[in-house]
Amino acid sequence: MEYKAITCFFCFEQFEVSLEVGASFVGNISEIYDCEVCCNPNKLDYEVYDGEININNVGDGNE
Repeated sequence: MEYKAITCFFCFEQFEVSLEVGASFVGNISEIYDCEVCCNPNKLDYEVYDGEININNVGDGNE
């Protein structure tokens, strides 16, 4: 499990999310995380390659 700090799409406050990805997984993932400050849903798009997690976008999870 890896922890990443993201900035909320709605209130612009930072909070941590825990990302759990299988060791052999490679590809793109989209998940919804509720902000710990304002409780709004944030859609997190990230990619996994060679065990590294790179966050591509944090957007409106209401879409």
